[in-house]
Amino acid sequence: MLDRIEYQFYVLVMNIFSSLYLFTFYWGTLLSFLSGLFLPVMYFDKPERDDLDTWFRRIIIAAGVLLFIFGTLSNLSIPALINWAKALHGAPLVNLHYSLSEWLLIPIFGAGIFTHWWGRRHLSGKINQLKIKHTKRTEVARDERTDVRNVRDYLPETVDYDPEDHIDLKKGVFVGLDVNRQPQYIPLKDLQKQHADILGTTGAGKGVASGLILYQLIQAEEGVFVLDPKNDEWAPHLLKAACEKAGKPFHLIDLNSPLPQLNLLAGATPEQIEELLVAGFSFAEKGDIADFYRIDDRKAARQSPQKATEEERETFTGLFNSAHVQGMKDTVKAFYGKMEELSEVNSVNAPDGLNMQSIFDEGGCCYIIGSLRNAKIIMTQKMILIRLFQLAEMRDRVNSTPKPIAIFLDELKYHISKAAMEGLGAARDKGIHMFLAHQSVADLRDCPADLNSDAVVGAVVENTKFKLVYKLQDPETAEWVAKMSGTILVDDESRTVELNAALTETVEGRRNIRLAERYFVDTNMLLNLPPFVSYIFTATEVPKPSLISPIKVKKSTLENFEVVRQRELKVSEEETINTAPPTSNQSDELTEDAHHEQTSTLHQDLDEPLPQQNETTETTESSNTENSEVEDVMYNFEVVTSDKITNENDSEETQHDMAFETIKKDTTSGDESPNTANLPPSSPTNNPSNKTHQQESPQENKASEDACHAGLEALKNS
Repeated sequence: MLDRIEYQFYVLVMNIFSSLYLFTFYWGTLLSFLSGLFLPVMYFDKPERDDLDTWFRRIIIAAGVLLFIFGTLSNLSIPALINWAKALHGAPLVNLHYSLSEWLLIPIFGAGIFTHWWGRRHLSGKINQLKIKHTKRTEVARDERTDVRNVRDYLPETVDYDPEDHIDLKKGVFVGLDVNRQPQYIPLKDLQKQHADILGTTGAGKGVASGLILYQLIQAEEGVFVLDPKNDEWAPHLLKAACEKAGKPFHLIDLNSPLPQLNLLAGATPEQIEELLVAGFSFAEKGDIADFYRIDDRKAARQSPQKATEEERETFTGLFNSAHVQGMKDTVKAFYGKMEELSEVNSVNAPDGLNMQSIFDEGGCCYIIGSLRNAKIIMTQKMILIRLFQLAEMRDRVNSTPKPIAIFLDELKYHISKAAMEGLGAARDKGIHMFLAHQSVADLRDCPADLNSDAVVGAVVENTKFKLVYKLQDPETAEWVAKMSGTILVDDESRTVELNAALTETVEGRRNIRLAERYFVDTNMLLNLPPFVSYIFTATEVPKPSLISPIKVKKSTLENFEVVRQRELKVSEEETINTAPPTSNQSDELTEDAHHEQTSTLHQDLDEPLPQQNETTETTESSNTENSEVEDVMYNFEVVTSDKITNENDSEETQHDMAFETIKKDTTSGDESPNTANLPPSSPTNNPSNKTHQQESPQENKASEDACHAGLEALKNS
């Protein structure tokens, strides 16, 4: 029985070894390569301690050892096992042979080891990235620091829409959509009580944002002044359309035009003119040695308007041509030269030009186009801003509430002056709120010498609670704005990187988190904002993104104030001519027409035809017919005139009397020329001594008067 069992076991072992022989004979190459691929795990993944060893590593090592014995060494191990089994059973030994290629299994084993090393060196990094990418992060962690390489993925995208669909002044001033495409509003009262600062590089959307806000302020019946040195392509058309929609006046002033358009000194006192001259000419003290000479310049600016006549103070040209200023040509040359330049700016020397006070009273928009290069125009731009401050200060704030006035200063650095910066803090109390647009903080530091650059930056920051920040190009400006956004707490993580035996660095799955800070809107975000996407800074909320889109308007012909005024005057004159009473020549023509018409009427109404009466008169006065007819005309004219004295205040009776005279004249003189009534007194016809021909019979006089009254009634009916 035991022998039978032993034999069966021998047969089983021989079948297994035979199958193993056949398997290794055909698949030995693969088994050898896999063994070379698995066994390096023993070296590369050796744990620091035995308790850190994993069951997976042990299985891989065991599989590698078996594959090495029965794969790489199969030509030695398999025959030895078979002969060992036969020897135990007492069976005769056999010689098993493999092909010569089986001896190549050892190099293949080495190839497996090399493949393992190459894979660890080149694939471990990618495997590590996949592990990190597909790792589910903890939700307890805070925000992280931004990365410029992927910061755009976290910023809103530009959206195209129609802003007029969201404009509703009852809700406030529309300033754009949020990240959820919902409209955002700022209360109108809040916007009117604070200045606004609009920053952004060229083409980022500053003009679109300012136009959108001013468009709504015009509809809110505010007075809007725009000082645009660069002559924006779309802004004047947009604001003109806003004024037309709101029924408000729109005035375009082009400071570069030679036409006189603006009366800058309308209603200005000598003290106010002095302030304009000192601020525009930069005669304030600058802390240098030239301050000594500026004393004379300021004195000239003070005395010139005081010693000028009221007519000379109407314009800078008149002030320059005054005797006092002309006497300074060789004494105060700086002031004289500045005045000469200012007098050549015809656009602001218009006595009949636009008075900016009308915008303060009626609302609407005054769009002033300036210059970026012309020194005279830049100087004038500064004076216009100071004049607006003066007009605001003159308003009565005790008995009435002044109309809110919005002033938009595009390219702010061309409007900066000491008086303007000082007025920036006080203008809000006078009913003025300003919109300041510039590209960088460097524009604020590019100020006149009588100003401290840091003080200008501080004045703008402190007085502009509302800020719209678009894409920036200047890192310094981005850092400046980021500081204003405040800081938030974020998590900084640290990882451990180790160098493995394959000389490859790998990041461990474990990471350390520590608390840190960053700006809420950091520089990476500000430097990579898409077009028309901004961050809104207010005094009550944290900065939030805003998406704007331009209001669609059509371009139309723009005419400056003087061209419009001349056209309106021409139309007014034509209307006056059409509605005015007729002149003397026209009256004569109308009288002749009435004469012919009334003559035909008299022919029908009189019992006796009028020509027959004239014929009788000619028969009676045959000796001097022409003189007699002229005298009758004069006689009847005197009668009518004396009768007219009692009714000289009655215009209707006066017209009737004139008609009566004309008809009477015709009935007495027939076809004689009416010019004989205007003969001089020395004429024989008008000689008072010649009374013979002035007498008529009572019947003829009665018939003539009846005919005149009948003609008068016909004239009334017509």
